[in-house]
Formats: sequence, structure tokens, C-alpha cells
Amino acid sequence: MRTTVDLPPAVRARALEVAAARGMSVSATIAELTSLGSERLDEPVTTYIDERSGFPVMRFGRRITMEDVVAALDDE
Repeated sequence: MRTTVDLPPAVRARALEVAAARGMSVSATIAELTSLGSERLDEPVTTYIDERSGFPVMRFGRRITMEDVVAALDDE
């Protein structure tokens, strides 16, 4: 699933550095870093590569719905 995320320039630059150092895509790197950060919050997270799209996918404790997205956008 494609998602647009606004990253501060320093965070984006660091993600690019980590991706290059590990020979990974930026998407896979951001997915891995997000997963590691979530684990520190004791949230169950699993990651895998979607067979159909080839994109990294993250599963959190529950499915994020369109209503969740609308509510988050309303908070901005």
C-alpha cells in the first residue's frame, strides 16, 4: 500500500544513508526503522514483502481503516 509521509529533511537524509549503507530500498529501510521504533513501544509489529506488489508491508496490532485516516487528517 502506498502511503505519503512528510519527513523532516534530516530524517529523510538519514533514511537515505541507512538504505545506501545496507543496500536496501528507502521504503524497506523506513519500514524496518518504523518497526524497530514500534517494538520499543511494546506494540506487536510484523513486516513482510507483499508478493503481489513487492512493497514492504507492516502489520500493527489492528488494521488501519479509512475512518482512522480521515480522523488523523482532521487532527491536522
